[in-house]
Amino acid sequence: MILTNLRVSASHTLLLLLVFALLSASFLPGCAKKPVELQKTQEELEAMAKEMVLAMAGGDFEEACKHFDKKMSAVMSASQLNDLWETISGQAGNWLNIVGTTFAEEQGYRVVYVKNLFERGTLDIKVVFDAQGQISGLWVGALESDAYSAPGYANPDLFEEREVVVGEGKWALPGTLTMPKSVDGGEPVPAVVLVHGSGPNDRDETVGPNKPFKDLAWGLASKGIAVLRYDKRTQVHGGVFTPAETASFTVKEETIDDAVLAVRLLKTIDGIDPDRIFVVGHSLGATVGPRIAQACNSADGGSSPGSDSQTDTRIAGLVMMAPTARNLADLMVEQLEYLANLDGNVDESESAQIQEAKAGVEKIKSGNMTEGEVVLGAPKAYWDDLAAHDQVEIAGSLSLPILILQGERDYQVTMVDLGIWEEALSGRPNVTIKTYPDLNHLFISGTGRSTPEEYFAPSNVSEEVVADIVEWVSSLNLHRK
Repeated sequence: MILTNLRVSASHTLLLLLVFALLSASFLPGCAKKPVELQKTQEELEAMAKEMVLAMAGGDFEEACKHFDKKMSAVMSASQLNDLWETISGQAGNWLNIVGTTFAEEQGYRVVYVKNLFERGTLDIKVVFDAQGQISGLWVGALESDAYSAPGYANPDLFEEREVVVGEGKWALPGTLTMPKSVDGGEPVPAVVLVHGSGPNDRDETVGPNKPFKDLAWGLASKGIAVLRYDKRTQVHGGVFTPAETASFTVKEETIDDAVLAVRLLKTIDGIDPDRIFVVGHSLGATVGPRIAQACNSADGGSSPGSDSQTDTRIAGLVMMAPTARNLADLMVEQLEYLANLDGNVDESESAQIQEAKAGVEKIKSGNMTEGEVVLGAPKAYWDDLAAHDQVEIAGSLSLPILILQGERDYQVTMVDLGIWEEALSGRPNVTIKTYPDLNHLFISGTGRSTPEEYFAPSNVSEEVVADIVEWVSSLNLHRK
């Protein structure tokens, strides 16, 4: 699912290799205390950040790592930095030049944003410095491209958008509410919350020129369904996690808590039917969808329809787009092997990367990780939490309507996963499953074997997917009491 926020989430997530999904957000070492003695000037830090990027672009990764502090060096070797750069280049195209740098102080620390021009757009690399002028954090931003085109099935005359805030306080998140315009009679409309895949996704789940969540929001709103989408916590606040918060970080903090808050927000908005609110999760958001539904509709988290909107989080149904049924760590290896074999030749570097991932998976499964230790981009608490919750079993315990959608060309969450869902939920009247022969992980149409490169060809989420969600929601409306 899943890669760094180049955009790649994966997505959250989103999208290519889970091994890089969280590294780009909050799990590369940050700084713990405000620097006291600053041993480098702003100009020197900007020059060092540019030198690091230029070294990577020139293929000299030992040089690029020379200013890493001890903690950074422990989690990012020259080989791993090389792999990260190849991932960036594979998605953004060839590196062209540095457009400029921006200096900032965030949470008491000094950072330099290096804006890079690639073939497919611009991309920020954020470099975090400690008091001694050593590099203690690295973050890859979203690939910005002007190539996005709205889908033909979206009609902007039929909806309007406004900015909202999900949650409050330290973890408040900016979002967008796409609201159908009033129709005759002013009947309240159903609404959905969009939940991202792995990685620090923005509200549109941007991948190169493509914006799957924007497509869904505009498409659904054109058909009378309100949509709330928001920037993910790791995208907005990834740089401010304390060491303790990082060590205890789980998918609950990454995804579940904010999805529940988004549902609660929708309950308070005029024109939305509070009894017809749905969660639509993609990739990781779909995988933890059953847990989100469980949290929303539990005795503590949910209330009866018509109750106080400040406490009511009950949802009417769950849509799961490409949900994983298997262990996420195992899927990482499977994805690496798939990508390595695309050209029919697994080279030495690819083989080493696969073996490294397998070793990480074995360590995760062995239970030998120490508290706060990071393996394959996530801390022990994250892996323990995933292992403690079986998403398929939880889905089987839910009585609310569930719609599962799967692209048959998806190599990140495959038809193997769908088979597990089908077997476990077979015969359940509350579950509907549909597959699409030509769609990939982004639910965008294509031909042949799916590749990362196709994510960067401008396109849109299939109209059939939008139509199926609309039909499903409408069919449930027929049975309202």
